[in-house]
Amino acid sequence: MTSFFPKGLSARLSRLSFVQHGGRLGHHKGSHVSKKTGASLEFSDFKEYHPGDDIRHIDWNVYARTDSYFIKQFLDEQEMRVHIVLDTSKSMDYEDKWKFAQQIAIGLGQIALKNGDTVSISRMLHGKKQLFTRKGARQAGSWTTYISRFEKPSETTGLLDGLHAIPKGTTLLFVVTDALEPNEQLDRLFKQLSARCRDVRLVSIRSKSELSPDYQGDIRFIDSESEKISEVTMMQSVETAYQLQQKNHQLRMLESAAKYGIGVLMTTPQTGPEDVFTMQMRRQGWVR
Repeated sequence: MTSFFPKGLSARLSRLSFVQHGGRLGHHKGSHVSKKTGASLEFSDFKEYHPGDDIRHIDWNVYARTDSYFIKQFLDEQEMRVHIVLDTSKSMDYEDKWKFAQQIAIGLGQIALKNGDTVSISRMLHGKKQLFTRKGARQAGSWTTYISRFEKPSETTGLLDGLHAIPKGTTLLFVVTDALEPNEQLDRLFKQLSARCRDVRLVSIRSKSELSPDYQGDIRFIDSESEKISEVTMMQSVETAYQLQQKNHQLRMLESAAKYGIGVLMTTPQTGPEDVFTMQMRRQGWVR
Protein backbone atom coordinates (compact mmCIF):
# COMPACT_ATOMS: atom_id res chain seq x y z
CA MET A 1 0.00 0.00 0.00
CA THR A 2 3.08 2.20 0.19
CA SER A 3 2.86 3.00 -3.50
CA PHE A 4 -0.73 4.27 -3.14
CA PHE A 5 -0.15 6.30 0.01
CA PRO A 6 3.49 6.97 0.94
CA LYS A 7 4.58 5.52 4.28
CA GLY A 8 6.71 8.59 4.92
CA LEU A 9 3.65 10.82 4.68
CA SER A 10 1.78 8.63 7.17
CA ALA A 11 4.57 9.23 9.66
CA ARG A 12 4.32 12.99 9.17
CA LEU A 13 0.55 12.93 9.57
CA SER A 14 0.91 11.22 12.94
CA ARG A 15 2.33 14.49 14.28
CA LEU A 16 -0.63 16.56 13.07
CA SER A 17 -3.98 17.20 14.70
CA PHE A 18 -7.13 19.00 13.58
CA VAL A 19 -7.90 22.49 14.81
CA GLN A 20 -11.52 22.60 15.93
CA HIS A 21 -13.44 25.69 14.79
CA GLY A 22 -17.01 24.82 15.70
CA GLY A 23 -16.56 24.73 19.48
CA ARG A 24 -18.57 21.53 19.94
CA LEU A 25 -17.09 18.11 20.61
CA GLY A 26 -18.51 14.70 21.32
CA HIS A 27 -19.30 13.01 24.61
CA HIS A 28 -16.64 10.30 24.67
CA LYS A 29 -13.16 10.61 26.09
CA GLY A 30 -10.50 11.47 23.53
CA SER A 31 -7.47 13.64 23.05
CA HIS A 32 -9.04 17.03 22.31
CA VAL A 33 -9.68 19.64 24.97
CA SER A 34 -13.19 21.09 25.11
CA LYS A 35 -14.49 24.02 27.14
CA LYS A 36 -16.51 21.76 29.39
CA THR A 37 -15.06 20.97 32.81
CA GLY A 38 -14.30 17.38 33.59
CA ALA A 39 -11.47 15.12 34.69
CA SER A 40 -8.61 15.50 32.23
CA LEU A 41 -5.14 16.62 33.20
CA GLU A 42 -5.34 20.24 32.03
CA PHE A 43 -6.09 22.64 34.87
CA SER A 44 -8.91 25.13 34.32
CA ASP A 45 -9.86 26.98 37.55
CA PHE A 46 -10.80 26.66 41.21
CA LYS A 47 -14.30 26.51 42.61
CA GLU A 48 -15.59 26.38 46.17
CA TYR A 49 -16.15 22.88 47.48
CA HIS A 50 -19.74 21.69 47.90
CA PRO A 51 -20.98 18.35 49.30
CA GLY A 52 -20.90 15.77 46.55
CA ASP A 53 -17.81 17.14 44.82
CA ASP A 54 -14.85 14.77 44.39
CA ILE A 55 -12.68 15.27 47.50
CA ARG A 56 -9.66 14.02 45.54
CA HIS A 57 -9.65 17.37 43.75
CA ILE A 58 -9.42 19.48 46.91
CA ASP A 59 -6.37 21.73 46.76
CA TRP A 60 -4.81 21.48 50.19
CA ASN A 61 -2.33 24.27 49.49
CA VAL A 62 -5.22 26.68 48.95
CA TYR A 63 -6.89 25.33 52.11
CA ALA A 64 -3.72 26.03 54.12
CA ARG A 65 -3.74 29.64 52.97
CA THR A 66 -7.46 30.39 53.17
CA ASP A 67 -8.85 27.84 55.63
CA SER A 68 -11.52 27.14 53.01
CA TYR A 69 -12.05 24.15 50.77
CA PHE A 70 -11.59 24.66 47.04
CA ILE A 71 -11.40 22.01 44.36
CA LYS A 72 -9.52 22.06 41.09
CA GLN A 73 -11.49 22.06 37.87
CA PHE A 74 -10.05 20.55 34.73
CA LEU A 75 -10.85 20.93 31.08
CA ASP A 76 -12.52 17.84 29.72
CA GLU A 77 -10.80 15.89 26.98
CA GLN A 78 -13.32 14.58 24.49
CA GLU A 79 -13.11 12.83 21.18
CA MET A 80 -13.69 14.46 17.85
CA ARG A 81 -16.07 12.74 15.44
CA VAL A 82 -14.76 13.29 11.95
CA HIS A 83 -16.78 12.44 8.86
CA ILE A 84 -15.72 12.60 5.21
CA VAL A 85 -18.14 12.86 2.31
CA LEU A 86 -16.43 11.67 -0.88
CA ASP A 87 -17.83 12.79 -4.22
CA THR A 88 -18.28 9.77 -6.49
CA SER A 89 -19.79 11.56 -9.47
CA LYS A 90 -18.35 10.66 -12.88
CA SER A 91 -16.61 14.01 -13.21
CA MET A 92 -14.23 12.92 -10.44
CA ASP A 93 -12.84 10.26 -12.77
CA TYR A 94 -10.84 12.72 -14.86
CA GLU A 95 -7.07 12.75 -15.09
CA ASP A 96 -5.70 12.18 -11.56
CA LYS A 97 -8.57 13.64 -9.53
CA TRP A 98 -9.97 10.36 -8.20
CA LYS A 99 -6.73 8.90 -6.84
CA PHE A 100 -5.89 12.28 -5.34
CA ALA A 101 -9.32 12.45 -3.66
CA GLN A 102 -8.74 8.98 -2.22
CA GLN A 103 -5.35 10.08 -0.87
CA ILE A 104 -6.90 13.15 0.75
CA ALA A 105 -9.57 10.97 2.39
CA ILE A 106 -6.93 8.51 3.60
CA GLY A 107 -4.81 11.29 5.07
CA LEU A 108 -7.73 12.94 6.86
CA GLY A 109 -8.67 9.61 8.39
CA GLN A 110 -5.13 8.85 9.50
CA ILE A 111 -4.88 12.18 11.33
CA ALA A 112 -8.15 11.47 13.14
CA LEU A 113 -7.31 7.88 14.02
CA LYS A 114 -3.85 8.66 15.32
CA ASN A 115 -5.41 11.24 17.66
CA GLY A 116 -7.83 8.70 19.08
CA ASP A 117 -10.86 10.06 17.25
CA THR A 118 -13.71 8.33 15.46
CA VAL A 119 -13.64 8.78 11.68
CA SER A 120 -16.14 7.72 9.05
CA ILE A 121 -16.50 8.10 5.31
CA SER A 122 -19.57 7.97 3.12
CA ARG A 123 -20.00 7.76 -0.64
CA MET A 124 -22.65 6.79 -3.13
CA LEU A 125 -22.12 3.51 -4.98
CA HIS A 126 -24.60 2.30 -7.58
CA GLY A 127 -27.19 4.64 -6.12
CA LYS A 128 -26.78 3.36 -2.55
CA LYS A 129 -24.94 4.94 0.36
CA GLN A 130 -21.79 3.26 1.64
CA LEU A 131 -20.61 4.08 5.18
CA PHE A 132 -17.36 2.96 6.80
CA THR A 133 -16.31 3.83 10.37
CA ARG A 134 -13.11 3.27 12.36
CA LYS A 135 -11.56 4.43 15.63
CA GLY A 136 -8.06 4.16 17.09
CA ALA A 137 -4.51 4.37 15.74
CA ARG A 138 -4.39 0.63 15.07
CA GLN A 139 -7.14 1.02 12.47
CA ALA A 140 -5.07 3.31 10.21
CA GLY A 141 -3.99 0.37 8.05
CA SER A 142 -7.49 -0.98 7.45
CA TRP A 143 -8.71 2.57 6.77
CA THR A 144 -6.04 3.05 4.10
CA THR A 145 -6.67 -0.34 2.51
CA TYR A 146 -10.44 0.16 2.40
CA ILE A 147 -10.31 3.53 0.66
CA SER A 148 -7.52 2.60 -1.74
CA ARG A 149 -9.74 -0.17 -3.10
CA PHE A 150 -12.65 2.09 -4.02
CA GLU A 151 -13.80 1.50 -7.56
CA LYS A 152 -13.84 4.40 -9.98
CA PRO A 153 -16.69 6.90 -9.55
CA SER A 154 -19.75 6.26 -11.68
CA GLU A 155 -22.60 8.26 -10.15
CA THR A 156 -24.65 10.81 -12.07
CA THR A 157 -26.28 12.31 -8.98
CA GLY A 158 -24.95 15.18 -6.89
CA LEU A 159 -23.71 15.28 -3.30
CA LEU A 160 -27.12 16.37 -2.02
CA ASP A 161 -28.42 12.82 -2.51
CA GLY A 162 -25.89 11.38 -0.06
CA LEU A 163 -26.15 13.80 2.84
CA HIS A 164 -28.45 11.49 4.81
CA ALA A 165 -25.41 9.22 5.34
CA ILE A 166 -23.67 11.80 7.56
CA PRO A 167 -23.72 10.39 11.12
CA LYS A 168 -25.46 12.35 13.84
CA GLY A 169 -23.09 14.02 16.26
CA THR A 170 -20.42 14.74 13.63
CA THR A 171 -18.14 17.47 14.99
CA LEU A 172 -15.87 17.94 11.97
CA LEU A 173 -17.15 17.40 8.44
CA PHE A 174 -14.97 17.25 5.32
CA VAL A 175 -16.34 17.19 1.78
CA VAL A 176 -13.90 16.07 -0.93
CA THR A 177 -15.25 17.04 -4.35
CA ASP A 178 -14.51 18.86 -7.59
CA ALA A 179 -17.44 21.20 -6.86
CA LEU A 180 -18.47 21.38 -10.51
CA GLU A 181 -22.20 21.51 -9.78
CA PRO A 182 -24.08 24.68 -10.74
CA ASN A 183 -23.76 27.42 -8.13
CA GLU A 184 -27.43 27.14 -7.20
CA GLN A 185 -26.94 23.46 -6.28
CA LEU A 186 -23.77 24.24 -4.36
CA ASP A 187 -25.61 26.89 -2.35
CA ARG A 188 -28.28 24.35 -1.36
CA LEU A 189 -25.56 21.85 -0.53
CA PHE A 190 -23.71 24.29 1.73
CA LYS A 191 -26.92 25.25 3.49
CA GLN A 192 -27.74 21.65 4.32
CA LEU A 193 -24.16 20.83 5.33
CA SER A 194 -24.07 23.75 7.77
CA ALA A 195 -27.30 22.50 9.33
CA ARG A 196 -25.73 19.10 9.98
CA CYS A 197 -22.40 20.22 11.42
CA ARG A 198 -20.98 23.45 12.84
CA ASP A 199 -17.50 22.85 11.38
CA VAL A 200 -17.61 22.04 7.65
CA ARG A 201 -14.59 22.09 5.35
CA LEU A 202 -14.62 21.65 1.60
CA VAL A 203 -11.62 20.30 -0.32
CA SER A 204 -12.20 21.35 -3.94
CA ILE A 205 -10.11 19.39 -6.45
CA ARG A 206 -9.66 20.56 -10.03
CA SER A 207 -7.30 19.04 -12.56
CA LYS A 208 -4.69 21.14 -14.31
CA SER A 209 -6.50 21.05 -17.65
CA GLU A 210 -9.80 22.00 -16.01
CA LEU A 211 -8.16 25.12 -14.65
CA SER A 212 -6.21 25.93 -17.79
CA PRO A 213 -7.21 23.85 -20.85
CA ASP A 214 -4.45 23.23 -23.35
CA TYR A 215 -6.41 22.13 -26.40
CA GLN A 216 -6.08 23.20 -30.00
CA GLY A 217 -8.23 22.87 -33.11
CA ASP A 218 -11.69 21.34 -33.30
CA ILE A 219 -12.58 19.56 -30.07
CA ARG A 220 -15.57 17.43 -29.12
CA PHE A 221 -16.36 17.55 -25.40
CA ILE A 222 -18.63 14.94 -23.82
CA ASP A 223 -20.10 15.64 -20.39
CA SER A 224 -19.18 12.62 -18.26
CA GLU A 225 -22.48 12.70 -16.37
CA SER A 226 -25.11 13.97 -18.79
CA GLU A 227 -23.26 12.67 -21.90
CA LYS A 228 -24.11 15.93 -23.60
CA ILE A 229 -21.85 16.62 -26.60
CA SER A 230 -20.36 20.03 -27.31
CA GLU A 231 -18.22 20.74 -30.35
CA VAL A 232 -15.83 23.67 -29.99
CA THR A 233 -13.10 25.22 -32.08
CA MET A 234 -10.45 26.20 -29.58
CA MET A 235 -9.39 29.80 -30.10
CA GLN A 236 -8.08 32.48 -27.78
CA SER A 237 -11.53 34.02 -27.42
CA VAL A 238 -13.04 30.66 -26.43
CA GLU A 239 -10.33 30.02 -23.86
CA THR A 240 -10.75 33.52 -22.43
CA ALA A 241 -14.50 33.04 -22.13
CA TYR A 242 -13.96 29.70 -20.41
CA GLN A 243 -11.51 31.17 -17.92
CA LEU A 244 -13.92 34.01 -17.12
CA GLN A 245 -16.82 31.61 -16.59
CA GLN A 246 -14.69 29.36 -14.40
CA LYS A 247 -13.49 32.24 -12.20
CA ASN A 248 -17.06 33.48 -11.82
CA HIS A 249 -18.15 29.98 -10.74
CA GLN A 250 -15.36 29.78 -8.17
CA LEU A 251 -16.08 33.26 -6.84
CA ARG A 252 -19.76 32.50 -6.35
CA MET A 253 -18.87 29.17 -4.71
CA LEU A 254 -16.55 30.91 -2.24
CA GLU A 255 -19.15 33.56 -1.47
CA SER A 256 -21.79 30.91 -0.84
CA ALA A 257 -19.44 28.88 1.37
CA ALA A 258 -18.55 31.99 3.39
CA LYS A 259 -22.25 32.75 3.87
CA TYR A 260 -22.69 29.43 5.67
CA GLY A 261 -19.36 29.50 7.49
CA ILE A 262 -17.78 26.73 5.41
CA GLY A 263 -14.01 26.68 4.92
CA VAL A 264 -12.71 25.97 1.40
CA LEU A 265 -9.35 24.66 0.27
CA MET A 266 -8.82 24.64 -3.49
CA THR A 267 -6.13 22.34 -4.80
CA THR A 268 -5.00 20.19 -7.75
CA PRO A 269 -3.62 16.64 -8.03
CA GLN A 270 -0.34 18.11 -9.24
CA THR A 271 0.10 19.66 -5.79
CA GLY A 272 0.43 16.24 -4.19
CA PRO A 273 -1.05 15.04 -0.88
CA GLU A 274 2.04 15.90 1.18
CA ASP A 275 1.86 19.59 0.29
CA VAL A 276 -1.89 19.64 0.95
CA PHE A 277 -1.53 18.34 4.51
CA THR A 278 1.75 19.89 5.60
CA MET A 279 1.45 23.26 3.84
CA GLN A 280 -2.02 24.15 2.54
CA MET A 281 -4.04 22.87 5.49
CA ARG A 282 -1.65 24.53 7.90
CA ARG A 283 -2.09 27.86 6.14
CA GLN A 284 -5.86 27.39 6.30
CA GLY A 285 -5.62 26.78 10.04
CA TRP A 286 -7.15 23.33 9.65
CA VAL A 287 -4.29 21.39 11.22
CA ARG A 288 -1.36 22.08 13.51
